[in-house]
Amino acid sequence: MWTTDQIVDLLNRSDLAVERAVVAIYDRQTADEKASDSTNHDNNVGFQACDARRGSYWARLIKGGHHLYPDRLAKARKMAVKYRRQLVDIANSKEASK
Repeated sequence: MWTTDQIVDLLNRSDLAVERAVVAIYDRQTADEKASDSTNHDNNVGFQACDARRGSYWARLIKGGHHLYPDRLAKARKMAVKYRRQLVDIANSKEASK
């Protein structure tokens, strides 16, 4: 089982983990939120409204096979740490399904 401290430590050590975290949060957005780069539902999953446009843009870049530039990566790391509870849920559900 992953803890928030372990997730934060991983995000602080690994650029790849940051990129994977951005994509994981994006994947939790609903289809209409992905289409509009916004947050339309108060469901406590995916990006908050203040991060939806930027996070969605970065996630699509990453999913397209690109990596974030260092300045964007630093901002993405901060954002990913903010979503650590969702990331713990994602990591633990993946572990449970193994």
